[in-house]
Amino acid sequence: MGICLSAMPERQNTDTSISGIDISHFQGDEIDYLNKKGSQLDFVICKATEGLTYTDPDFKTNWKSIQQQGFVRGAYHFYHCADDPVQQANYFLTTVGTFLDTDLPPIVDFEENSIDKNCNKSTIQKNLLQFLTILEQKTGKKPILYTDTNIGNSEINNPDFSSYSLWIADYNAGTAPKVPSVWKTKSWTIWQKTQNYSLDSYTNDFDVFNGSNEDFAKLVSGN
Repeated sequence: MGICLSAMPERQNTDTSISGIDISHFQGDEIDYLNKKGSQLDFVICKATEGLTYTDPDFKTNWKSIQQQGFVRGAYHFYHCADDPVQQANYFLTTVGTFLDTDLPPIVDFEENSIDKNCNKSTIQKNLLQFLTILEQKTGKKPILYTDTNIGNSEINNPDFSSYSLWIADYNAGTAPKVPSVWKTKSWTIWQKTQNYSLDSYTNDFDVFNGSNEDFAKLVSGN
């Protein structure tokens, strides 16, 4: 099934980019608000799992509702370097189930709290690449990697990571985010540009996509 962004409502914000929010149980029943009131966003990304045992309490509800409302949906796994990468990949994929052609590729969240005690850099990078490879092999979609500039530069600076689309967290008022060194030539794909985007009484992270509708459709398809 193709992605038809033109069928989605007009956006509330003044940014002309393709935009979305990312949510977890911390937003409570916000997904119900989006269902009732509609939205002028294009995509919604929700937390699915973390490590080997944690599933976000609202994941099933969020995942189903995002699709029902016609948003492009995404699901992410919060990665822990102390946990086995194969088991983490299987846990994430088992929890989410099938990624549809209309869903964003699987997303891995790697940040400061991902770096558990006694993890060394070489093992972190090797295992994280293994995790990403498993996701791609089992879903047919090349994963998206979420991080910030500091962690990207210090912990995941192997050039192999640049083959994955970058979702970068960089809260600034400028026109573009700072990206880790290995993505300098490829640039960013999604920019989490603020933590303070308001929808009704809810506060969200706000994300913009770097490209056209056609580029976004290619990302969703996994190409």
